Amino acid sequence: MVPPASPPASQAITETPFVIPCGGESVVRGDLRHPREGGPFPLVIVCHGFTAHKDWGPFPHIGRALAEAGLASIVFNFSHNGMAPPFRRFTEIEKFSRNTIGREIADVRALLDAAAGGMFARADGGRIGIMGHSRGGGVAIIAAAGDPRFRAVAGWGTVATFQRFTARQKEAWERDGFLPVTVRGKTTRLTYGIDVLRDLLANAAAYDIRAAASRLRVPLLLVHGEADVSVNLDEPRSLESAAGSGATLVVIPGTGHAFGAVHPFRTSPAALERAIALSAGWFGKYL
Repeated sequence: MVPPASPPASQAITETPFVIPCGGESVVRGDLRHPREGGPFPLVIVCHGFTAHKDWGPFPHIGRALAEAGLASIVFNFSHNGMAPPFRRFTEIEKFSRNTIGREIADVRALLDAAAGGMFARADGGRIGIMGHSRGGGVAIIAAAGDPRFRAVAGWGTVATFQRFTARQKEAWERDGFLPVTVRGKTTRLTYGIDVLRDLLANAAAYDIRAAASRLRVPLLLVHGEADVSVNLDEPRSLESAAGSGATLVVIPGTGHAFGAVHPFRTSPAALERAIALSAGWFGKYL
């Protein structure tokens, strides 16, 4: 499959914050964006990656650009991503330590249930797609493979496995009850709690992203930076191979994991605009 042409010119949009209870202490906070006039519009749920959040770097811009292309978009925070209002820094450190893959999949399911149930009046609950960046791309693929209500998927810089820890790291994790989180080689004040390891070990088969890609019955777009040093290009290639004829991989030359975007976000690089245009066109065609 070849991705369709770039989306139409921009138009005025509406932005509305929302909160969805997900059981117990969990809530999903996000922003719904859609064109100001018309609707209901096909809906795209956007999943951020590890240590990112809905207001990090390009994510608000991505949500607006999808709306300007004639779609409704939801950019949200996973319930245990460590962020709370006003979403400027990690304040829920303990909650972050319990943020398992299972929780993120459950958060996506809660959003999907709300959207399909008509919570978002200007979004078409029968035409829903999902996209994600990095770890969020893996979550998106697993969620879509497990629920036929999703009609198309896109992954940016997508991981092909969540099993990214060495035997030595797991040994220390078991011994200490936690593992420090490192970002670009630097230790942070964040930790993976023991629940995260238990979840990964107990659900290794259920969290097999390549196997999930092979089960997809909807179109899958994979967009990857040629110079991505965080997620090797072999990973999306393996996902494309697993998904077969229903998948398309587009490699954008000269760009990395975030397609040139940084935080705080000031301007949109050409590589990011290319990724947005590909994805908006993809969802415009298949939703």
